Parts: sequence; structure tokens; C-alpha cells
Amino acid sequence: MRDDQARELPRKPAKKKLMGQDALWAFVLLIPLVVGIGLIYFSAVFGFAMSFTSWDIVRKAQWIGLDNYKTLAYDGLVWKAMYNTLIFLVISIPAKLIISFALAILLNQKLKGIKLFRLIYFFPTACSVVAIALVWGYLYGTDGFLNTLLQDIGLPKVYWMDEHNAMGSIAIMGVWGSMGFIALLFLAGLQNVPTEYYEASRVDGASRWQQLWNITIPLITPTTFFILITQVIGAFQMFGEVYLLSGPLDSTLTIVQYIFNEAFQGFRMGYASALSYLLILIIFIITVIQLRLQKKWVHYDL
Repeated sequence: MRDDQARELPRKPAKKKLMGQDALWAFVLLIPLVVGIGLIYFSAVFGFAMSFTSWDIVRKAQWIGLDNYKTLAYDGLVWKAMYNTLIFLVISIPAKLIISFALAILLNQKLKGIKLFRLIYFFPTACSVVAIALVWGYLYGTDGFLNTLLQDIGLPKVYWMDEHNAMGSIAIMGVWGSMGFIALLFLAGLQNVPTEYYEASRVDGASRWQQLWNITIPLITPTTFFILITQVIGAFQMFGEVYLLSGPLDSTLTIVQYIFNEAFQGFRMGYASALSYLLILIIFIITVIQLRLQKKWVHYDL
């Protein structure tokens, strides 16, 4: 007994030392996360304080109170940017949801080579915004591919990037660019639908349309809600596409591009900060409305 106790005694310090090393490594690995979260909160507080100042980076910031917020209320470009973003939302979000859902249903079939088709449709998501803008810039050219195609079938040219069509053209490009990723999310939702529901509905004589309407669509409403809320937020934050492929007369100006112009071209950092908080407020209100409305159409308990 004494020999056993003697053998166990040296082990206790070793365990404590091991646990101490684990705890130390855990704290070390958490440092970047804590620093990152701290920087996020610091930049949010700093940006909010800056929105009450007039600052051009070079000279010292001057406190001007609510003047930046009063200015943006009468700034026509702010409401022009909001209108353009609304046009993009109305065109692109329904198109993304409908086309991607139909594509996901096709990709959910058990066909030979279906994995290759999934890869092909997901490929646009892996492309950079710059590459996508360059390709669509060529397609939308006056003598580009799309107009050449229209002329070949006897139709007139379309000025895709003039002040009337530019935002719609950007929306089409956005649908193409994100279609594969959204379809992948829908595909994951479809594959989680229990097959027992379909088997029971076949016994009752339900058609494919009835299965789609009464089983598939209700069961993937959590996925649809996630896609909807992230795509709406992403639409308000759109920048790269309209910066690289902009239309004339501010026809594709979005609120984020306007913030960029004010901050890094006009060097009005205080006003850009006020615009940023206007954008945060709008996204917050729309997100809260979506969260409230989801109780009426999202089903988690089926």
C-alpha cells in the first residue's frame, strides 16, 4: 500500500503542470480574439464620436454637434443612394431567391454527374468581384456580347449602363454572382427534409406540386429566412460592383460608395461617419422588422 502511494505522489504535480500549460495556451490563443473584439468596439465608439466633428484627417477635429446629421437630412445624394439601393433590392432579392431555389431543386436530383453540375453553378461564387465586373463590363458594352446577340436575332441594341438601365444591369450581375452560393444553402436545406414526409404524401396521392407547396417550402423556411436576412444586409453594404462598374449621373451610387467618396475623396471623415451610422440605423430597423415578421411564416417545429 505504501509502495502504491509512493508511486502516485509524483503524478499529482505533473497533472497540475499539464493543466496549467493547457490553461496558459488557451489564454494565449484567445488573445487575438479578445484584441479583435476590442478593436471592433473601439472603432464603433470612435466612429460615433467622429460623427459629431468636422475632420479632414490633416487638421485637428472640431466639435460641431449634430450639424453632420442635419446636413445629411437635406443631402439629395443620400436619398439618391437610398433609392438606388432600394431598386437593387427590389430587383435582385426576389430573383436570387426564386432562381436559386429552382436551381437547388434541380441540383438535388439523383442524376449521373450531378456533383459536376453543382461545382459548375458554384464557380461564380469563387470569382473575385473585380473579375466579375470586368466580364460583365464587356457583356454590357455598346458593341459587347449581349448587344451583338440581340442584333443577330433582329432586336435593337440596349444601352445597359445608361442612367435608366444601369442599376438593373448591376442587379442582374449580382444575381449571377451569388446564385451558386444561395443555391448551395437551399440544397443543404432540401437535403435535411425527412424523406418520410414525401413517402407518406405519395401514399395519400399527393402530386409533386402539392409536395413542393405543402412540404418542401414550409420545411426550408428557416433556410429561406437566413438567406433573406443576409442578402438584404449585403445589398445595403454593396460597394465593389458599383465602384468598378458605375453608371453615369450617380445612377448606381449606393450609400456605401457615397460614404467612401466622402471619406477618402472629399476627406470629410465626420460626415462619412454620420452617413455610416445612418446606414447602421436603417439595417438595424429592417433586421428587427424581419425578425418580428419571421414568426408568421418561418416554421421551426415541423
